[in-house]
Formats: sequence, C-alpha cells, structure tokens
Amino acid sequence: MSVKEERKTRVTNTGTQNIKKIYELLPKLNCGLCGFENCGQFAKAVAKKQASPFGCRQNPWLGYKLSEIMGIQVPAYGYGWQPAFSAKQGGTLAPEVLIKEVQGLSQKADDIVARIEALRAKIANT
Repeated sequence: MSVKEERKTRVTNTGTQNIKKIYELLPKLNCGLCGFENCGQFAKAVAKKQASPFGCRQNPWLGYKLSEIMGIQVPAYGYGWQPAFSAKQGGTLAPEVLIKEVQGLSQKADDIVARIEALRAKIANT
C-alpha cells in the first residue's frame, strides 16, 4: 500500500470513528430541528465539518463535547449573545438595547413554538 493510500485510509477511519462518537452522544430523537432528517445525518455532517457542532437544538450544550471530538476549540462564553441582565464594562444597558434583545428573544421563542406545533401536526398525521 502506498503512503498516499495509507494516509487516506487512516483519515477515513478517523472520520468514521468521529461519526460514531458524535452519534452516540446525540439524543437520537430525529426531530429535524438541526436541519437534517435524522441524528445520523447530523453526526455525519458535523464529522465532515459541514454543520456546526452546536446544531442540535435538543441539547445545545452538547456542542462543546462535539467540538472536543472534532478537535475544535471554542470559548466557554459566546461572543454574539450577552445576557440581558449583565452590565457591559461596568455600565448599565440602555433600555433600547434591552428592548431589541427581548424582541429578538421573543421572535426566537415564537419560532420554537411554531416548530413544536408543526411537529405535533406531523405526528398527528402519521
């Protein structure tokens, strides 16, 4: 076996092992909230770095463990989202900032409720 073939086999085996490790950690609900039809497809996409490790909506904290499997370092605290009740740099948050954040969170909650209702309808039709 040539060095190139051996390397390709080693990479393929590592990818398959990562898919298995990732899949074992997933809730296996096949809810589709991650954008994939089932947890197996999501695991494969994460292993191929085609999907975010934080894509599982059933357990978003699982993303840290999946990132560890993939060898990706992530900060313990995200950059984009800040808690509504924390003061930035010692000051207080302006009411306008809080209003925008609450509106954004409200929209996200409405989206979640719509997804739940769609899943209930799907289950009722089966």
